[in-house]
Amino acid sequence: MYLICYRSLFLHRLKQNIWTIKPYFRTLTDTYTSHDQCQLDEEDSIQTKIFVNDSLMQSIQSCSSLSILFPLVRANLPQHRAQHIAAALLRACNIVRSCAYFHPINMEKYRQKLLNHPIFDLLCHLCEHRLLELNFEDHVNIMSSLVKLDIRMSSSESPFLRHLFTALAQTEYIEKFDLNLLNRFLIALVKKSNRHLLLPLYKPLLERFRQLLSVIGSSHTATTMKCTIGIMHLLGMAIPLSNTQTDDTQALINNCPDTFVRLLTLGGMFPIQMKRWIPHTFLNWSLNLNRILWFDIYLILTSAKRHFRPLNDLFDLAVIRCNNELDQNNILVDHDTLYMTCALYRYSKIKLKLRLNRRLHMCLDNFDPHEISLLFHHVNPDTCNDWELLAYIHQKLKDISLSSEEYESDFWPMLNVLTEHINKNIDYYTSESAGADFIMHLRAEIERKKSHANETWFIRDQYLAILTFYLKYALSGTAIPRNIMINADRMISQASLKDTGTLLAGYYNAALLATSDAANITFQRQIKQLHEIIVQHKMEHLSNLSIYPFSHLVNFLSHITSSRYNIDTPLLEPFFERLNSFDNQTLLSLRDVNNLSLLFSHTTRFYTTLLDSMCSTLIDTQATSLRLIATFFRCLYKINYKPEQINDLCSLSRHLYENEDEIRPIDMLWLAMTSTGLLNQLDEKLLNDIFSLSFLGSVDHLSLKKNSIQLGQPLFRLNQIVCIDHPQLNIPWFNDRFGLEIALPDMRRHWMIRNTTFDYIESNLTTMLGGKKYLQTHTLSPYFHEIDFECILRLDNCQPVPCDQYDLMKNINGNKELDIPDGCERVAIQVTTPNHYCHNTTHYVGSVEISFRHLKKLGYRLVILPYYELATIESSASRFRYLNNKLFKHNQ
Repeated sequence: MYLICYRSLFLHRLKQNIWTIKPYFRTLTDTYTSHDQCQLDEEDSIQTKIFVNDSLMQSIQSCSSLSILFPLVRANLPQHRAQHIAAALLRACNIVRSCAYFHPINMEKYRQKLLNHPIFDLLCHLCEHRLLELNFEDHVNIMSSLVKLDIRMSSSESPFLRHLFTALAQTEYIEKFDLNLLNRFLIALVKKSNRHLLLPLYKPLLERFRQLLSVIGSSHTATTMKCTIGIMHLLGMAIPLSNTQTDDTQALINNCPDTFVRLLTLGGMFPIQMKRWIPHTFLNWSLNLNRILWFDIYLILTSAKRHFRPLNDLFDLAVIRCNNELDQNNILVDHDTLYMTCALYRYSKIKLKLRLNRRLHMCLDNFDPHEISLLFHHVNPDTCNDWELLAYIHQKLKDISLSSEEYESDFWPMLNVLTEHINKNIDYYTSESAGADFIMHLRAEIERKKSHANETWFIRDQYLAILTFYLKYALSGTAIPRNIMINADRMISQASLKDTGTLLAGYYNAALLATSDAANITFQRQIKQLHEIIVQHKMEHLSNLSIYPFSHLVNFLSHITSSRYNIDTPLLEPFFERLNSFDNQTLLSLRDVNNLSLLFSHTTRFYTTLLDSMCSTLIDTQATSLRLIATFFRCLYKINYKPEQINDLCSLSRHLYENEDEIRPIDMLWLAMTSTGLLNQLDEKLLNDIFSLSFLGSVDHLSLKKNSIQLGQPLFRLNQIVCIDHPQLNIPWFNDRFGLEIALPDMRRHWMIRNTTFDYIESNLTTMLGGKKYLQTHTLSPYFHEIDFECILRLDNCQPVPCDQYDLMKNINGNKELDIPDGCERVAIQVTTPNHYCHNTTHYVGSVEISFRHLKKLGYRLVILPYYELATIESSASRFRYLNNKLFKHNQ
């Protein structure tokens, strides 16, 4: 993306409607055409040829707005040749794209107005009737401009576009393509949801590409090399897949291990077909891994992480090769070290990281700033604990300057690493001198670029990255420069959902760092102002469904609520309100189901219509995996809901499990917990596999490597469920050690956080029962269920029995039957909080529902004190009567 320079004054003018811009106003298109070095898009570099002696052509190409272009076209209709019509079409598309570039929020409005304009429709009809008078280069230019406006060839929006493609797709035209036209033709098809049209043309396009490469030979220029790389990528994204695998393709896979390096980019486009191709490709890569360049291995692993389950075997083989080559350092060149590190570092174990760190210390001086920027994506404070190496990397990163023409393009990816990727160890940039010095260097670099008020400003994406940087890395609450705050309202109004999420994360980090010191008053005022701007603009845009499609909205909410920041502000509520407008006509994809499951798990939001639709999507979609069903089951467990078609989904889950669909241990545990504890659907094969010695041994082995709670906690809860709810299964209780060493200390930390409500309940219950000896706080059931208050009452006269006569927790290490004195009952009094319920409801979350059910089955009389009832009681006398009725009314 090139830096487009424009003055702040232009931003005000750009707010005008593109249909009413007066001729004497300079528009965005004027800026674009008057600066040869600034290109809106490299793919637009081919323009319709200007005829020096053709005044009409020059007039068309000099038009700066549609209000000038369309009257010009109407006034000169009799004089239009085919080239004039093509030039007018191209100019109209470029004007709309230019304006929408700086106001993407209005893209749909601009596009619809253009498509519905009678002059534009007339131009399309004229061009369609005179296609034969245009050459194939004009055809490609027009098609490329139209599809970049998100016009689909398969839709009814532009039949002319489909006709144009049909004419252009003839073999005799393809044979005339040069590298540039071939690249732009593929971009129009592959990148703009017209991939299905490309599949029949794949062979002639591939043959033409081979012919062009043979003609060029070794005499590549920078332009031809760039087109070659782009075409390779696009053809890789559009590999034709069929039910029958040809011998030629199989031979190509077997003989050229690096030919299909980009095959994994197909994962999101053809998931069903990829299941047939991926095993062959992985097998080939595994057998030929030592023949593949480290750069290609880096591409394979980074592409696969985005679309497929972790490639553990391939990754492990790459680690083995890495260790072997590190042992033979005489054959290892610096670039191998770079791409080896980029491929493996983030997910490798500490031992390999230490070896790579030593190697990086040896060759870091040989990397140029561009390579250091690439390395920083993978070796940063979130992944590396070698402070000396990090200090050296940050020192080298200082060479990437906005004032350096050679490395300026690396500045923005480096800034994006800081603003979007580093989330765990942000403190490195405040506590470590090298990190803080680097942040101050970047601030000085940005402020030096904008040191003069009249200097040109950054484009939208760059500005939002800078603003997030100032929020996220607010050293000691240092104020944001005034010349950055001036444009905040204008730029935030153009922020996409992703930009909004990043800004919100930065805002919350800044709000946590801000203190009440006088030195931070300006900064506090600034972040408050930024938050109000975000809220204002997102509220205004929220009602436009075309701006925020349902899938984008779900993705945004899932991302922002699962971040490490606790974001739950009035800003998000209208977004969640949009979920209430969901109807059964809205189609959900598997990705939507996954994102919604994660969203509801994190926020405990309760939307029954959506949950039923998610369940139906999983049942009706052929590509549903057991792992995705496990994610949905985890969501159901969290929010305590049984969809209408849950029986069918459980049947599908059992079928997939019996057919050995790939699944992780944690997913097996969530499937079993939900089906057994919440849905009352026993999958005996799954339970037998979980409680087998081999599985339990693997859980112990994994717990040594990772946080023991990650697998131990679900296994602990599942053991409670099968022992209490399904004793007929004869599965023994074996989690006393986990309960005493992990669960109990965690409960005690929770007990230390007492509130006034808990204190007055304890005081009133003590008075009501006759003394502290009749009441115990913070006890446990034999199966480690947490109990807030417990007392013993006689069944005949409701008189309390002193608790110190009995050891209420003696059954924890022994017999799991509840010890109840003769003629008495044990009363468990539970005080609920908002966390016991789904968001803004009185519907229990799944863990609370199951825990309360277990206490009743064990033999307790359960007394529940809802927080929303306690909050409405004002006087002490009323509270006392309320508690007395709850405790004793049952026996009266």
